[in-house]
Amino acid sequence: MRDTTPPTALTSDRIGPDVRAELVARLREGDSLDEAAAACGLTLQDVLDQVPYDPQLAIAMANRDPYAREEARIAQRSIFLGQLALGLRISDAARAAGTSSSQIRKWADDDPTFGKAYRAVIRYTAEFAVSKRTRANVVTERAERLFALLESGRYSIPGASTEIGIGEGAVYARRRRDEAFAARLQQALERGQAARESADGQKS
Repeated sequence: MRDTTPPTALTSDRIGPDVRAELVARLREGDSLDEAAAACGLTLQDVLDQVPYDPQLAIAMANRDPYAREEARIAQRSIFLGQLALGLRISDAARAAGTSSSQIRKWADDDPTFGKAYRAVIRYTAEFAVSKRTRANVVTERAERLFALLESGRYSIPGASTEIGIGEGAVYARRRRDEAFAARLQQALERGQAARESADGQKS
């Protein structure tokens, strides 16, 4: 019989917010992990069970300031890579990390170390990640994000589709079968064109 029970380390609810805050504070003040855990009434395993859900705690355990701006970016990259490694689409993994796929690509271009890790995870997930054939449909929430990107003037339909994790073909298919969607899409494209022309005019 198949075991459907998640590993303990992925179902941790042992650390409440107040205890967690005290734990992080003690780690920031220089306590060792064992000392901080004991002072908070926790075992080492309690703390390690929390780490998969808590990048700030992991950063504090590494003797760095989890509230520093650069550490927040490191946490975002960690969350992104972790979600990507589980097989999420790039755009969905980026959203889970509180950023965008375009920002992820910029980080990968600007930071060779992160770029290598990013490409390595993509290779690792090649066999089981969500394929382009099964990309998300154009549901209402994604449609609104699509329109907003197009209206910004910075995206074409292919670029906006990639950004939000839907297939370009799905956009054209819905345009053919849904008159209201087609009209809204055309409006977004026209507004995007106007935004580009306005930006060009301000530059000249």
